[in-house]
Amino acid sequence: MIKRRKNYLPSLVLIIILWGLLGALIYWVEPELVKDVLIPGLYLPFFLLFFPASLLTLALVLGNSRRGFLISLGITIGLILRVYRLDNWLNYILILGLMLAVDRYCSA
Repeated sequence: MIKRRKNYLPSLVLIIILWGLLGALIYWVEPELVKDVLIPGLYLPFFLLFFPASLLTLALVLGNSRRGFLISLGITIGLILRVYRLDNWLNYILILGLMLAVDRYCSA
């Protein structure tokens, strides 16, 4: 049986582009310009770049797309809660528990 080799180059190029765009957004764009895009106070362009960048990075590093998705989603939800100042240790524990439960459910 021939073992197929995975080609990570397109994913790596996309990861570099997404992190570069996110860095450019952070460095060159004023936060007030992106603060109220579509949803008031959310900084939506930041999260629309952060989520896929972290998703692809974690999926590539972990070698598992589902776990990369869950960790990236948990981090993004935690950051959104922080933007709205709803972050506390209990919310982070609940997010972690939810992500672990979904991971266990999907792997069974």
